[in-house]
Amino acid sequence: MVTRAVPSVALRRPSGLPEFALGCTATLALVLLYAPWIAKPHIRYDDFSFLTKSRTWGETWVNLWQPMNEHVMPLSRIAAAILMQIVPGQGAIPRAAEVQGVTAVVLGMWLLYGFVRRELGHPFYAVIAMTLFGVTTTYYECVTWYSASFFTLALDMTLVGLLAAQSWRRSKRWYALAACGVASALAPAFHGTALLGGAWCALYLLWPQRDNPPTWSRPMPRAAMAATLRDVAAPLLGTVVFVATSLSKKADQIIHAEHYQGKTIFAAFDPIEGVQNTLRTLADNQVLGAFGIAHKSAAFPWSVVLVVVGILAVLGGIWWRVAPHGRLLALGVALILASDLLVYGARAEWSYVRSVHNWTRYHLFPHLGLVLFVVGGLPHFEGRWFTLAPEGRLSRSQAVALAGLVAALLACHWPRSQGSHFYVPEQIAVLQRVERVDAKCREAGIDGVTARQALGFVQFPLGYSQENAWEFLRGSPSPRPISVDDARALLGAIR
Repeated sequence: MVTRAVPSVALRRPSGLPEFALGCTATLALVLLYAPWIAKPHIRYDDFSFLTKSRTWGETWVNLWQPMNEHVMPLSRIAAAILMQIVPGQGAIPRAAEVQGVTAVVLGMWLLYGFVRRELGHPFYAVIAMTLFGVTTTYYECVTWYSASFFTLALDMTLVGLLAAQSWRRSKRWYALAACGVASALAPAFHGTALLGGAWCALYLLWPQRDNPPTWSRPMPRAAMAATLRDVAAPLLGTVVFVATSLSKKADQIIHAEHYQGKTIFAAFDPIEGVQNTLRTLADNQVLGAFGIAHKSAAFPWSVVLVVVGILAVLGGIWWRVAPHGRLLALGVALILASDLLVYGARAEWSYVRSVHNWTRYHLFPHLGLVLFVVGGLPHFEGRWFTLAPEGRLSRSQAVALAGLVAALLACHWPRSQGSHFYVPEQIAVLQRVERVDAKCREAGIDGVTARQALGFVQFPLGYSQENAWEFLRGSPSPRPISVDDARALLGAIR
């Protein structure tokens, strides 16, 4: 008698559709959270410099290494050039800028999903991580302010570096380690907040699992020591290469950035102020902000700060003790503390209470650290509060719980998103006028320089005081000889 083999459910490849659908739900929640900004967009302040200095590819290459404050951001300038090339006209620039911020967060959510999915071995944790990271207003400036969206792109590249480091740990393929080094070099090319990206990748590569004793606790063979140094050197070298390249091109402008008012970048850095403001922002912003709570009027007094930080330290210590995945926790703590110390030490010249306290763009990397710290401890509760299917599936109750998490975060952060949105219709009107004049320039063969000379000065709404809206005008790519007076006669009447 012939027996027919019955396919075993356990041997079937698990479907990724449930977690993909939940990830898409979290992505949709993020888009809904910032829908008012996309519907009624704007650009402001530093955006003007980025976009007008990248009107054409030629201008982009000239300004590629030009610092913004003390940050050298060649990849951000290229991103600005791409935006300026793909928009159909100047009136579309604000919406394209807002879409970039949202898109950068979506990319970060899915990169984080991949990182946590491989690290903890189950999509349940990965969906929690991407939801906690993305469905939030903790760092809303990085989503809604074009210039601050480069913080998010820098974080995305840092996550690429961590994914490459993770791949190296698993496969030991040389190109994974090389990719980690390249990503560590490229991350700060979007923004200097990722200057520690190489160090974070190195920490991830060095940190042992709980079931493996640390290599530094016992004598290390020479070969193992050489391998460890190689692992650490790759991401750190990437950062060093970027810093060295930047200094070789613009050292004086970086070290003597104008906003330090005569001080060097080293003299302006105050580690004591950095530590103090790190403690303050932990209490004021970064934990409360994860729940959509913000108090813009004033920072907490020191008595409250010390109590809150003390409570957080006790809770964090307990979480660390029970967490089975110390590497994610260590990475999370490093992201929180190192990022805050770097930022607030460098911004010691600014008043924390009057200004820096409310700059949510500085909460991006610490929020990622908080998410990793929380998610790294969740496996402790497997078998206590929930049971995970060994083949990587999500149960119905887990899918419902994850959908509930998305809804709860959307509800928590919706008021802050609505309350922080503002719209300046005059800006769109000005840019649409620039677009009409630019079309006439192309039709009449008037170059941008002549057109700007003919048109004079129009203050750009939400720009600094001397920023002329006509700087967005490109002019004809095939100009003919024409005087400024004749150009003024052709263009001046366009409204």
